[in-house]
Amino acid sequence: MGNEVRKDYLLNRYVIIASQRAKRPSDIAQAPSEASSSKNCPFCPGNEHITPPADLVYLEKNNIVIIEKDREDLRHREWLVRCFENLYPALSPHVTEVKTDSGFCVGREVYGYHEIIVESPDHLEQPSFARLKQLELMFDASLELLRRYYNDKSIEYVQIFRNYRREAGASLSHPHTQIIASSVIPSAISTEFEFARKYYKEEKRCVFCSILEDEERSPRLIYKDDKFTVIAPWASIHPYEFWIIPRRHESDILDTSASEKNSFARTLRLCLGSLTKLLGNPPYNYGFHINPKQDRKNEYYHWHLEVYPKLSIWGGFELSTGMYINITPPELAAEWLREEIKKEESTLAI
Repeated sequence: MGNEVRKDYLLNRYVIIASQRAKRPSDIAQAPSEASSSKNCPFCPGNEHITPPADLVYLEKNNIVIIEKDREDLRHREWLVRCFENLYPALSPHVTEVKTDSGFCVGREVYGYHEIIVESPDHLEQPSFARLKQLELMFDASLELLRRYYNDKSIEYVQIFRNYRREAGASLSHPHTQIIASSVIPSAISTEFEFARKYYKEEKRCVFCSILEDEERSPRLIYKDDKFTVIAPWASIHPYEFWIIPRRHESDILDTSASEKNSFARTLRLCLGSLTKLLGNPPYNYGFHINPKQDRKNEYYHWHLEVYPKLSIWGGFELSTGMYINITPPELAAEWLREEIKKEESTLAI
């Protein structure tokens, strides 16, 4: 395998796959991270008063999950998942009409929300070994908040994402997901969306369905069941990057069925558990790619989750050119993750 330049499926972005610099997982495995203390953690049970009141709480009563919310004078205890406004939001609904337009300097204030989803009351229950029930509840809470934000006429896009470990941008170690709802559609999403629309117009089919058809026969296939396929993308910019894609055409993530939610939780658990064991618990980021609100149901876009292990440090070449160097060919990453997933499946606890 020689070095080569690869183009992203959709974006005008190129990656150098530096196969001659490839390393085995053991060569780039992370040092074990120290378990952080739950003492004074604002996300832990008993510290609910430290955070804003939860606007969405999942509780269990008589073996049935119910949905509640806090009040200023009542903070629910014994919760399963808890959601509340970020104390230090990137975006806020409290904005004024401020615009800047001076030559090259163009800007305006952005309307939005920034929410935290605490995925588990257990300070150490990360997705790589979480109970499937907790992962399903996290996914349910994400969709419930997405549905709520899309009812706001000013919101155009909602980004659901996760940062794991401080090296990947997490300021707190307690397992949590974040949601940012914005009146602006991010440029990467709009570019991806427009390519998908153009491809459909020319080919009369969804570009992601075409990608799945090709990649399920390729050495970049990592895992699949009857609901989801996991691939190492052709032009991965991150070593061990992988995407989780619904196998049926599914443009609106809010249409995800109960059986698909269960399959998604299991797939996510298997893949993150395998990544953790293979590479020694590396930091990572992940983000859902979903439709902008203005065109949620269509034949050309296909929601999916992209997972980016943080194993590389981008230097002068990447920052000055916009071209990236990946020292682990996705074909090798897929092979090693496939092997690890086989081991992980035999130990997966429900």
